[in-house]
Amino acid sequence: MRRHPFGAGRAGPGTGIMKFTGGIMDSGQYLVLLLMLGAGALFIVLGRMAARGRLKPNMFAGIRTARTLASEEEWYRVHARAARPWTVAGALLVVLNAAVLAAAAFGRLNGLAWGVSIAADVFILLVAATMPLWGESEGPRQGGPEQERLERNALAALLGFLAFVLAACAVFGYLLGSGSIGPNGAVGVRVPETLTSLEAWYRVNRPAGWAFFASSLTGVLALLWGIYALPRARRPGRVLAVSLAAVLLSFAALGVYAARLLGALGGA
Repeated sequence: MRRHPFGAGRAGPGTGIMKFTGGIMDSGQYLVLLLMLGAGALFIVLGRMAARGRLKPNMFAGIRTARTLASEEEWYRVHARAARPWTVAGALLVVLNAAVLAAAAFGRLNGLAWGVSIAADVFILLVAATMPLWGESEGPRQGGPEQERLERNALAALLGFLAFVLAACAVFGYLLGSGSIGPNGAVGVRVPETLTSLEAWYRVNRPAGWAFFASSLTGVLALLWGIYALPRARRPGRVLAVSLAAVLLSFAALGVYAARLLGALGGA
């Protein structure tokens, strides 16, 4: 008789929790969470320093562009705009990763939740890093039209990279939703409720896979729209904000849908 890939189908504390490929991977996951927690604390410190005008031009921290390095006045002006986004982003990172670490400590964290939390961390860092520069292309520039064109192309390249990542996520979602990815020790919604039987696994993971596919595809389309609109927009900052907001909302909807699936499974 073949054994279930997760064992004898027993669901309980520690069963499949943070279990990817062994203890080494677990240590790596905790290290990433701690690094993100430290990044959040650093953003809070930098945000408070920028708000008080104490973040002086330096070689290590801050928004180091040709424009901010041209003069101290421009440096302090841009970093004054960055103070609030950095502080809020730092607080979000600290709260999110502290909650994930607490969930892991109490044995209530699975691979999907860990992956979603890291994706949220990356999104928060991306927004915090770019928000102070949104709208910078709307006024006269020292570098002229050529400098503005280069900056828009750089933003479009960033959106293109994110679109490529989400396209890969869409392929994974398709495979999971179509049932091509069965029970395993690495990916999928791996919580005690889905480890009880193959039926429970597919009952949650197939619709969750299709939802992940839809969210990823929505994100890809939003980013492709941003890539198309950036060179033509009078206010590229707003185009960037709308594209990233669409990605965030699509994955927020995915999280709500996955939670409803697990709730329905638990009530069955």
